[in-house]
Amino acid sequence: RDARVWCHTAPHMADHATTEGPDTAGTSTAAPVKGRLGNCVVCDAGVGAKYKCPGCGIATCSLVCVKKHKQTGDGCSGKRKVGEFKDIRAFTDADLVSDYRFLEDALLEKDRAKRWRPTFKVGTETAARADRSPANSKTVDLLTRAASDRGTQLFCMPDGMQRRVANTTFYDRKRNLMQWRVEWLFHNSRGEANETETESDLTSEKDASKKSKQPASAARAEDAKVDETRILETAMRNHLVSGPGNAVRMHELRRFVLIDRETERKKAAGGRDAESEKQSGAEKSIGVFLPAEGHPANDKRYHKLDPSSTLRECLKGKRVLEFPTLHVAVLPDDSEFFPLVEDGE
Repeated sequence: RDARVWCHTAPHMADHATTEGPDTAGTSTAAPVKGRLGNCVVCDAGVGAKYKCPGCGIATCSLVCVKKHKQTGDGCSGKRKVGEFKDIRAFTDADLVSDYRFLEDALLEKDRAKRWRPTFKVGTETAARADRSPANSKTVDLLTRAASDRGTQLFCMPDGMQRRVANTTFYDRKRNLMQWRVEWLFHNSRGEANETETESDLTSEKDASKKSKQPASAARAEDAKVDETRILETAMRNHLVSGPGNAVRMHELRRFVLIDRETERKKAAGGRDAESEKQSGAEKSIGVFLPAEGHPANDKRYHKLDPSSTLRECLKGKRVLEFPTLHVAVLPDDSEFFPLVEDGE
């Protein structure tokens, strides 16, 4: 009986073993299903590909084939060539997304370069990514030596500092001429503020002016290069001339513009009204002050400059940090805010 049962069940067990047994599962004669990428080109074993190289479009089936392709390929890095020309007829949605991500990466790199200001040296990758490469030691020594020959003690800050990066002072060796970067600060009178400022900004600015014992600045202007032979009054007057697009600036500097026009009117009149205004005490003028370096922040001192002199004469015997910052005020209204240095300092 046991023999008959075994004979009836043996064929069924044999058929089941040939179809599902572990020994014969790998030797199935069924053809593999081909994907949309076709077979792997690297191993050439007839295996369906799963990956496609973004750089050259080679189809691979596994990580081993991907690495082998990068090693034996014709210099393929596996990255898509974003700058390579591609016909618009062959352009796909994947190419559009790739280009969009490329633009995003470019904007991110630009923003990172602006915010990243570590200490760097000349010729490094960080210096190349900065907005302006730092000046080498020879250029800094040349500027300080040229300023010293003119009686001006020039101090240069380390690379990466704000004033060091913004400094555009240049020494022309052929003409033996210094071209200074000049920063102008035009100050408002007490109790006067710009109409565009809010009440909170005005309150904070007044508190800051009380602490610093200095009137709030009305406007800021910069000159990238001013020849040292330039008359100081002429350089300042360039910012008081009306022109297209600077109506707001002229409104901020209205007190200086009115005094400048009145001064020109007196010169044209030959000084006939000067004596009467001196007697009445209503004569006003524009004063230019240079901060004296080396004084503490709570005890600032200033040099009063002669507007009719050249920039070289005004900076002679002074200390300058990177470039001169000139404070412009109305005298005698603002004279108390700019205490002068004592004799011998």
